[in-house]
Amino acid sequence: MNFFTKIFAGQSLISWVLQIIFIFLAWKVADHQIPNNLTTILGAAVLVILTYISLAHDGKSRANKK
Repeated sequence: MNFFTKIFAGQSLISWVLQIIFIFLAWKVADHQIPNNLTTILGAAVLVILTYISLAHDGKSRANKK
């Protein structure tokens, strides 16, 4: 798990992965490969919340290092 907490360009790798998954999901919805329904919206909401938590954790760990 330490691999995912490595900082790259100011964010942990898990934050980058979550953002890439979110972009992939948005792209698939825009291309009509995934339906734009409640399940997709809830999945996107979960990704946004997880990304926010990850970024908040990154900021907290950076503040503790100083």
